[in-house]
Amino acid sequence: MKKWVSAAIVAVAMSTTATANAQDYKLITVAGYLNFYLLNLNACQDFHPSVRQSAYDAEKTLYPYLDKLYGKMGGAEGANQKMIADIVMKRRAMLNGQIAEGDFTVDHCQAIVKILTEDGLDKTLLSALE
Repeated sequence: MKKWVSAAIVAVAMSTTATANAQDYKLITVAGYLNFYLLNLNACQDFHPSVRQSAYDAEKTLYPYLDKLYGKMGGAEGANQKMIADIVMKRRAMLNGQIAEGDFTVDHCQAIVKILTEDGLDKTLLSALE
């Protein structure tokens, strides 16, 4: 009986860890997703003055999601902050490469703004914040 109870306790502990890890993974994915848009909008504001105001307006739509994400991930002391910072730095490096190659166009910026202001973000992905 002791073995069965011990096995049950281990199984419950492992499933709880798996659930926590799955939720962490979802939140990290959402963080990468939202930061992709934020980085692109910031670059649009800096490099394409013709879309600067619309990029500022679109950026405002991200903040409620980013605030929820920040809270869910434990704020500045959250366990996954280093991983998210690494993701953001890699995305920033890729964006810098795109800018250096001249591939960061006004059309790109307009598409990003349109997604945020008209089409909307992926609700399934963002459901991890609820």
